[in-house]
Amino acid sequence: MHATSIRCILLAWLGTGMLSAHSQWVAMPNGPDYRVRSLLFDGAESRLFVFGHFQEAGGQMVNGTTYFEDGQWHPMSAGVESVSAFPVIDAYLWNDSVMISGGFYVVAGLPNTRRIALWDGTAWKSIGGIGANGNAAGMLANADGWIMAGGFTEMGGMSSSGIARFRNGVWENLCVYPDNSGYKHYSAVAEYQGQYVFGGNINDDFPDINEVGVLVNDSLRPMGQGILGDSWVNDMVVYNGKLFVAGEFYAGWGNPGSGIMTWDGANWNDPIPGVQCATQAFDLDVFDGKLFFSSQMLLPGSSDFYTLAMYTPGQICLFGRNLNAAMHPIAGVPGGLYVAPNYPGLAVNGEALNWLAYYDLTQGFDTCLALPTGIGNLEQTAHRELIIHPNPNNGVFQVHLPRGLMLQRIAVYDALGRETGLVAGPTSPTASSISVDLKGNVQGIYFVHANGSDGTIYTGTVVVQ
Repeated sequence: MHATSIRCILLAWLGTGMLSAHSQWVAMPNGPDYRVRSLLFDGAESRLFVFGHFQEAGGQMVNGTTYFEDGQWHPMSAGVESVSAFPVIDAYLWNDSVMISGGFYVVAGLPNTRRIALWDGTAWKSIGGIGANGNAAGMLANADGWIMAGGFTEMGGMSSSGIARFRNGVWENLCVYPDNSGYKHYSAVAEYQGQYVFGGNINDDFPDINEVGVLVNDSLRPMGQGILGDSWVNDMVVYNGKLFVAGEFYAGWGNPGSGIMTWDGANWNDPIPGVQCATQAFDLDVFDGKLFFSSQMLLPGSSDFYTLAMYTPGQICLFGRNLNAAMHPIAGVPGGLYVAPNYPGLAVNGEALNWLAYYDLTQGFDTCLALPTGIGNLEQTAHRELIIHPNPNNGVFQVHLPRGLMLQRIAVYDALGRETGLVAGPTSPTASSISVDLKGNVQGIYFVHANGSDGTIYTGTVVVQ
């Protein structure tokens, strides 16, 4: 989750220390030496906070906690102990303070910093007792205190059901249902229409919640049908009067959209009809009146895919075309977007992007599309989506066929649009799935096309790792 405090912004800092002032994609100079898990931009200080698994940035030991300002990397005290094994996973910025959470047990040598710690602008400190016994992957702060949600059953030495608040120096458990009798793990929290909303992976032990719920008194309550299928939520933000939810879910599972959906207080909708999130949507960030998100996105009739998007009401602009990496986390800054590829070998025009890169938005996008401004309860578009499981996978997966489909042919294409081979010919309407084996092919993104006997075309995307 990302929170941005914007007051006075200096634009010049963006170019300072960059490899090239005119490249659309540039790698961060001497940046983090391993995976980045959270990015936060503080507009008041023109400062980019970076957290994750890495040990070094700027040629110095920072142990998973650092910030970039005036072209220089700065350590945040001694950082996290044993960060390679116990990294920082999430962070939240509120005024001049940053809360972090992760797998760590000690921050900067301080006691009582197990899984959570607070940076007050100059030093780390413990917050309210001994810490937590699990990650707090969702965070929110406001005048009401720090709201934490995750997989913990204890916070600050007290029993908790995974949702807690730190207020007036004391931790309190906010939620009694879902309780700890079944599996759940929260990964996102947002405040929408005056209420707290929590999302994550809430399984069949609590069938009424369906991955996302609103806190009413001390219990989560359903939000319409919720999110259907074997789904989970990665991130949530409020934008343009709606709650945007990103995660692993698909229209083929009975949801209005895939990867990205909105909740308006009464209905779930697809905010980007005609654009297919072929894999989960990873991260959301609102900056300068725009919504940015990362996923693997397809357009009908094209084998190109896009890893990043900028959304405004009525328009979506796609970029990061055919970059074979997941881009998360992300953070908007004046004139650009910082992204953290999960694959260090990713290169653009021969330049390796490494673990942290910058995209110059002023130089345009790969493509932009007009969207309906009044979405409401839209009927599904003519584009039909295949359900593929597991995804990502090792090359072996199942393609689930729509009920009653008389399949003429199904084929798989690589990222360059080349057919890798015919998977199957005609099938009977009783066939429910087809097994595919791509183990002999290179790792990457592949596109599955299925042609029905009625002329309908079904498509899907699969990631082979």
